[in-house]
Amino acid sequence: MAKDITVTIDKKKLDSLIRKAPKETALAIKAMAFDGERDVKQSFGTSPSAAGSPPGVDTGALRASIRTEKLSTYSYQIVVGVDYGAYLEFGTSKMEARPYMSPMAIRLQKAVDTYFKNFLD
Repeated sequence: MAKDITVTIDKKKLDSLIRKAPKETALAIKAMAFDGERDVKQSFGTSPSAAGSPPGVDTGALRASIRTEKLSTYSYQIVVGVDYGAYLEFGTSKMEARPYMSPMAIRLQKAVDTYFKNFLD
């Protein structure tokens, strides 16, 4: 049931930024990843949560399992470390979704230009 949610950056623009300002580009990407992790963790509400809203905190295991991992200088991933995270994100036949990762990915996607502008100016 695992599904990936990806924030896409135009590779041509990214390659150009890496050539022009490699350190600043790496910092912008790192900032986006860690801000995304923080955003997800802060989106959790109280339990029980309403369908369509981020999950509520019960034991805190889901929220505590979310972490950012560096894959390379210009690549990070935000990982959910509990098996039931996908069930909450996408729902099941018996439960409606409580999306928490996809809203964060959408917010990051909209903010890509701002991140790079802040680090490159």
